[in-house]
Amino acid sequence: MRTEATLRPFALALVLAFAAGGAAAQEDDWFARVDTDGDGRVSLPEFLEKMSWAFTQRDNNGDGVLQPEEQHVPNARAITLADHHARFERQFRRQDSDGDGFLSRRELLAPPR
Repeated sequence: MRTEATLRPFALALVLAFAAGGAAAQEDDWFARVDTDGDGRVSLPEFLEKMSWAFTQRDNNGDGVLQPEEQHVPNARAITLADHHARFERQFRRQDSDGDGFLSRRELLAPPR
């Protein structure tokens, strides 16, 4: 069972990624921005790169760790880039409904699973 707290980081990353590309982005444009090699599917490295955009923007000192003050969240715990990637790798695996190791357009644009 997914809770709001479980889905919040994924939803936040999606919102920030859309904002990075423009608020009026079309679904096809979003898919194309994530599918950086243009092969019609999204690999885990492509997914992690897009989902890490906001992390890297917030990591002011570039140490691979978001400290509470970099997150602008009172009493937040520090988050490493490795932790961030692990969370989104789990999300990628859940979204990969056919288990082929890639996200199709349908899988990427589907509601979080």
